[in-house]
Amino acid sequence: MATDTLTVSAPPNAASDATRLLCAGTHFDPVYRAAVIRELLTHRYRVVAPSYGYDAVPVLAHALAARRLQRVRLAVVAAGAVVTYVLMIVGFFTTFTALLAVLWLLWATAYFRRLVTLQLLVGRLRPGTGTADGTGGFDGAYPEHPELTPELVSKIKREQASDGTLVRYGGYKPFVGAGEQVRRWSNAELLIGAPLTVFDGQRGPGAPPAPGVNAPEPKRKEVIPFTVEEMTDYVADRMAARLRDETRPEERIDGLVVEESTFTTAVTTLRGVTEPTLAQLDGHWDDAYDTGRAYLCIRVGSWDQELVTTAFVGFDLKGNTLHSEFYSYVLAPIKQSFHLVDRLPAALDGGMLLKLAWHTLCSAPESALRPLRGRAGSQLSELLPWRKGRIRVPQPADSSEFGLGRYADAMLNRGAVTSVREMATSATFHHFFQETDTIKYTQIVERQLLQIVRDFLYEHNVDLTEHEARQTNILNNYGHNNSFVNGNNNTTNSGTQNFGGSEGAKGAGPA
Repeated sequence: MATDTLTVSAPPNAASDATRLLCAGTHFDPVYRAAVIRELLTHRYRVVAPSYGYDAVPVLAHALAARRLQRVRLAVVAAGAVVTYVLMIVGFFTTFTALLAVLWLLWATAYFRRLVTLQLLVGRLRPGTGTADGTGGFDGAYPEHPELTPELVSKIKREQASDGTLVRYGGYKPFVGAGEQVRRWSNAELLIGAPLTVFDGQRGPGAPPAPGVNAPEPKRKEVIPFTVEEMTDYVADRMAARLRDETRPEERIDGLVVEESTFTTAVTTLRGVTEPTLAQLDGHWDDAYDTGRAYLCIRVGSWDQELVTTAFVGFDLKGNTLHSEFYSYVLAPIKQSFHLVDRLPAALDGGMLLKLAWHTLCSAPESALRPLRGRAGSQLSELLPWRKGRIRVPQPADSSEFGLGRYADAMLNRGAVTSVREMATSATFHHFFQETDTIKYTQIVERQLLQIVRDFLYEHNVDLTEHEARQTNILNNYGHNNSFVNGNNNTTNSGTQNFGGSEGAKGAGPA
């Protein structure tokens, strides 16, 4: 039951603490392990959600390795039970001896499974930077597995990359993988020219008009035309420069990432197909409502990528009106139970092995009954030859009188609905300063954004009166009405012009 390791070229966050804790969680939590395999392997027709601060490939590899250990144990127990039964039939074993042999087999296989798991945790997944001999801690390497093919690895790495390309989402929320919403606002302002002043070669204002006489309309500059792309590029460059590239080291946000992504749905309808195969899905991407929207993603990864704060900023021009959107999300820390790997001993001595043997014996009844509670029937059905490669997904509810949905073409939601990181998010912050950092980075990004937008509008001769008034309203509203967590990750969202609760509360897309 030993597990070999494979080192491959990995993204920058492959060896982050978030990746390490998620890998450890697949060995601690069987429910989480099954969810990881379901999202990344069983439902491989789905797009993988963007991975903010971690790499999903090692997480899947460790989940498959943990499942393989369990399956090997069950196979050994089953084979041993058959051999014992045969030996009892031929008279080599008595009934009592056969019973003792089966009980010993149950204990021995459970013991070695725990031993291999513990060795993997204290060896490859302990804190610290890994070394070539695998003794220094987590280095991003992961166990090999037959189902973790190069094609699957390439698919996950390509789709999880938040590289400013295309994100295909499958639920209500387009910003899948970013966690929970903590703040939002939107703003619309007219783009009218700034008034001419004496510095522009015009006469300054004269005496105030007499009572009852309307003041003349001031002459205004001509607004320099611009596009949404030009404004987005300007904001991205200035944001990266002010917070990371062109500031002093002690004031720099090293975990800052600024990129632009387009978010769109991915619901595929295949004509004449009820249960598609993966080959039939190649090249089929539908977006019936043309829902693609581009957003600037400003992400700050802190606490070794265990806390990720992301702001999504969007701009749109309609006539002479600029519409701005701001949505802030946070990936809260990983479940506290996954941090157990940090408290395991650095090495397994004789005393630890004796304790492991005793605890295995004490938990033998539960260990023997747990597999019986699994979904053996549904898993066995997938092994049938005519089921190979077929995809069974729930279809939309059919409320027609004659049940005509049975004859409809298959509709498959291929967009990402969650990430393996979101499934492991803690309900509360582990440290007070993690909560304060969420607020801090959101406020810093928001304040810099408003100032950079102001600079851009000023350079294009736009009157800043309305922008400055709305900017003041946004900042004041943040301080008085926005409650982030209150210690329990219960967010209250507010804004300035258009407010709303969490997007997840409004509705849910097809699963």
